[in-house]
Amino acid sequence: MIVAACAVGMASFVLVLVLGAPLESTWLPGAAAELLLITAGLAAAVGTTSTSLRLQGACLDEADQRLASQVAELARYAAVVAATDDCIVTISLDGLITSWNPAAAELYGYTADEVLGRPVTHIFSADAPEMVDGVARVMAGERAAFETVHLRGDGTTVQLLLTLTRFCDGAGQATGIVGIARNIGEQKTRDAEVHQESKLESLGRLSAGLAHEINSPIQFVGDNARFLEEAYVELIRVVEVYRGLLDTANPIGWMERQERVREAEAGIDFDYLQKEIPSAVEQTLEGIERVSTIVRAMKTFSHPGHKDQVPADLNEAVGATVTVARHQIRDVADLRLDLAELPPVKCNIAELNQVFLNLIVNAADAVGETGRRGLITVATAVDGEDVVIRITDTGGGIPDDVRSRMFDPFFTTKDVGRGSGQGLPLVRGVVQEGHGGSITVESVLGEGTTFTVRIPIDGLREQEEALAGVAVSA
Repeated sequence: MIVAACAVGMASFVLVLVLGAPLESTWLPGAAAELLLITAGLAAAVGTTSTSLRLQGACLDEADQRLASQVAELARYAAVVAATDDCIVTISLDGLITSWNPAAAELYGYTADEVLGRPVTHIFSADAPEMVDGVARVMAGERAAFETVHLRGDGTTVQLLLTLTRFCDGAGQATGIVGIARNIGEQKTRDAEVHQESKLESLGRLSAGLAHEINSPIQFVGDNARFLEEAYVELIRVVEVYRGLLDTANPIGWMERQERVREAEAGIDFDYLQKEIPSAVEQTLEGIERVSTIVRAMKTFSHPGHKDQVPADLNEAVGATVTVARHQIRDVADLRLDLAELPPVKCNIAELNQVFLNLIVNAADAVGETGRRGLITVATAVDGEDVVIRITDTGGGIPDDVRSRMFDPFFTTKDVGRGSGQGLPLVRGVVQEGHGGSITVESVLGEGTTFTVRIPIDGLREQEEALAGVAVSA
């Protein structure tokens, strides 16, 4: 602004000189014109410079605003990372720990000063198979998530769910790996408690029916035993008469002997006993066999299982479960078994027994809700590397809005006291997570529902089975 004022003043001075100069002075007009041009150029340059400075100032202000926004955003991210309960750790491509949030210090038992810049093997064993496999998958562009048991800095162990993902620069080149770990020990404990509660719920529903199933054969075994006892007493009384007649120490005449025999037999219906005693014995043996079958089914159903998966007969397990649940089926539906020849299946048979029980009981409940007698079909088959178990009912079907939520924990459409919503989530967890299988549902309203369970014959992969064993022990 000062330079512009000076230029204007100089131009005014020149004009005065020109106007006031004598007419015979010829050099002044040319000099004045040149000075005017110079002054105009200076004014234009000053204006351009001022505009450029204003633009540069605006750009700097915008850059400052962007920088301040980025700093604030980074501060928010840093606050989130510091406040989260999940452990977040970044690792360089050469295996060095580059960041360590407070949750990591709490979870692993090492402070940031103890681990930053050190190899990741400081907290994980270099030969841990799940870590080696996970890092290899991540570097191949995949995302790795697995469960593992970690030895903390203080010597205690913690069960973790660890997720590994690589991160890249603007050009798409991998620059490191971020690991997010979560302590799932308490969750596993809660899951185990829910699992146990579901088992107790199922056993509670079965107990009254099993008592009835056992009571019926025991009752007619008892009735037949009392009948046989009475018949035995009567027959022994007649036999004693016969033996007395054979005593030669007290000889009697033939007529008297006949009379005593007729008197002894008068109180006994030999024809009736001859017909009913074999029938009573047969019914008693059938009742004993029925009780034995129920007891064997209960032993099979309540098998404690193994920590590791072992080969088992799924047809036997299905048959035992049907026997245990028969009282809940009998009043509402007929039962049809279509069991194909199956190879031994590597599994946890106790957990699969619980799966079959939940699905069969649900099928009986679905049929019972229709108010008409229906049919429940349990079929097994081999399909490639899987064994397939299908449980079909002729109930009312499952609406779409219910089908989308039926595997959600604690979701149930049953009345209070009849269902806790834990059965189907347990089924899916056992089949998918515990055995590497699958469960699908096909349902038509008004016609019925089919649950299809697929279990790999050879069980889980070795690594998955080890993780499942950890989950069971937790």
